[in-house]
Amino acid sequence: MPALLAIIFFVLASISLRDALRAEEITATPNRPGVADPADVTQKGVVELEYGWERAFRSSEFRTRSIASGLLRFGLTEDFELRLGIDNYVTQRSDDPEGRRSGVGDTTPGFKYRLTKGDGIWPTLAFSYEVKTPTASRKKGLGSGRADHNLFFLASKDLLGLEWDFNYQLGWIGKEGKKSFDDSHLWALSLSRPLFGPVGISGEIYGGPRVNRQTPGFTGTDWALTYAVTPRVILDAGVDIGLTSAARDITYFAGITIALVDVYRRLGLKE
Repeated sequence: MPALLAIIFFVLASISLRDALRAEEITATPNRPGVADPADVTQKGVVELEYGWERAFRSSEFRTRSIASGLLRFGLTEDFELRLGIDNYVTQRSDDPEGRRSGVGDTTPGFKYRLTKGDGIWPTLAFSYEVKTPTASRKKGLGSGRADHNLFFLASKDLLGLEWDFNYQLGWIGKEGKKSFDDSHLWALSLSRPLFGPVGISGEIYGGPRVNRQTPGFTGTDWALTYAVTPRVILDAGVDIGLTSAARDITYFAGITIALVDVYRRLGLKE
């Protein structure tokens, strides 16, 4: 199933990228490149694909780790989007004798619902939910083998010439070998702005308290540049730096966001 989803991601991208570069009637609403998601949703009827790669160095769980992952989004209504994320390929090296381990990662279906549109002094508000289904190999150490549930509260606001996004995540993390869950909390505050022409910059700080004995609290920051090839195609690249000992030392990442196609318009359901 994860391999099939990966094929779908790439087929959709290859079929629609040329149209995306030529036509401008729809625009991308990237969730990349940081931890915090904006409160806005994908345009109604639009299928949007985000795909990225990251390379992380040194954490409590591994020496190096690389992930290729995708997020497929569909604007079901003006304020409601469906989401499907998958880590298509994960490879990591740890200090144990077996060395490098590779395979498919976990899959995360979910949704986002926009509660209010920003107006005047009020921010745009939304919430989202996702469930991590354990498609990654527990035997290889690529996943826990348990489902996780995450509920997100999101706020976005343009202020002082910057775009601000704040997220709070409440999670229920499945314990390995048990049927119970650990509570987790994560916050993230990001800001972004245009630099010149199609180039923009974003910065973020994020973190969370201790989850259990094996998962201590952490704080990190990430910074990225974005490039709008067109309003439908956005590229990004940046670096994530751990600010505490429990965070990953450094992570390099790059990715693309593509507003692929307006399904409702193709089906004649809107003008």
